[in-house]
Amino acid sequence: MPTARSASRNTSRAAAAARNQILSELKDDHKRVKKAYREFQKMDSEADPQSCEALVRQVLDELTVHAQLEEELLYPAARGAIADEDLVDEAEVEHESVKTLIEQLREMSPDDEKYAARFTVLCEYVLHHVKEEEGEMFPQLERVRLDWETLSAEMTKRREELMPEEGADLQAEGESGGEMAMAEGQSDDADSPSGAGQTERKTPARKRG
Repeated sequence: MPTARSASRNTSRAAAAARNQILSELKDDHKRVKKAYREFQKMDSEADPQSCEALVRQVLDELTVHAQLEEELLYPAARGAIADEDLVDEAEVEHESVKTLIEQLREMSPDDEKYAARFTVLCEYVLHHVKEEEGEMFPQLERVRLDWETLSAEMTKRREELMPEEGADLQAEGESGGEMAMAEGQSDDADSPSGAGQTERKTPARKRG
């Protein structure tokens, strides 16, 4: 027969699992932006404007969903729970600047003179925001008691509502494609040792403005 102590342990484990899922998914969002930014830096926006624009649009969609999840659910829960509430205020202000750049980029195309420059500024700004969030806010959240299970369920549901269907498909394809590429790379290395570690050299993106 379960005791009150064992029930409490189970509740704590469930809360910790929910908390870890929330923070892990947000960190995965951050990693996708970093990866997309690296890919963008290798692109030639003049030679292949369609691929360039598709990547930028995907990042804008994912950042919009990510920011809304944090603003609607995570930040209100963090406010009053973490020791340094100024971190929440600063994060919300940073989101305002991010959303301004997103709106500007949605009205632009790769032909615009400052398209690449504006996307670069957006990504650099997001990377700064990520450093503070993962380095300061998230560690404090890991130490507080919240209704993590309810928050996790709400964030999962809200993410599904906000994520554009096309963006969700691209995200799923990117994850599965990465796994396949890794498996194929391991197979190739086993078959051809001399070819291990070789990567295709790409021409750096030419950016105007």
